[in-house]
Amino acid sequence: MPDDLSAPRVLLLPPPFTDHWLARGDPFAHACTLAPEHGAGTLVWHTDAGAGFGAGQAGRFDFAVVLEPNTPLAQARCAFILGMLALGDAVAAHCPPERAVSFDWPSGLLLDAGRLGGMRLCVAPHTAEDAVPDWMVLGVELIADRDHLLDPGSHPASLSLKEEDFTDPPAILESFAAYLMLNFDRMTHGGFAPLAARYSGQLASGGHLTESGDLHGSDCVTGLKDALELTAWRSANGPAL
Repeated sequence: MPDDLSAPRVLLLPPPFTDHWLARGDPFAHACTLAPEHGAGTLVWHTDAGAGFGAGQAGRFDFAVVLEPNTPLAQARCAFILGMLALGDAVAAHCPPERAVSFDWPSGLLLDAGRLGGMRLCVAPHTAEDAVPDWMVLGVELIADRDHLLDPGSHPASLSLKEEDFTDPPAILESFAAYLMLNFDRMTHGGFAPLAARYSGQLASGGHLTESGDLHGSDCVTGLKDALELTAWRSANGPAL
């Protein structure tokens, strides 16, 4: 059950997820705080109109989930790709079928080439590449509305859930949880390569992923570790408009 009765509604989640409604604040930071004690499956979420994030800012739908890997960080980081695939599938499941969902390497989410948001990764501090992380957190930020914009056409690079007729944003979170579990099961039985190929096929910029999650472009190789430090899809206050 949600932590606070002001949550928009009760979530229907598969095990082992346990949701925590955050009335205000940053679900990503809060999940990182809860991770050491609450462990895998802890899911923090928050939704608010633009006014809740400060004057002149977009409304947001944010959530974060705690993972507990069983492989060294260099391999465990590939869970980020599984999370991106789950996010893409969740959005695709709740938008009109003619909409194209794609990725802006490595962490941006595009809907019909418009920026909808993205995902971040946090790893337990001081984890070496060859050590198993105590925990990791995947954090998602989506633009829920752009109601503060007098002329949305002046920001053609972005769009919002409201503008694209997503009437029930929490349904995206429910689907994300289910797809994330499915992707971990797929990796257990089929390895990472098929999932990497799927992700590669949705990259707006092209290229293909290696078994370690690095991107082979037309003229260079970009490591996933370094790429995740660059979140071009967001500003200091959240998803960029």
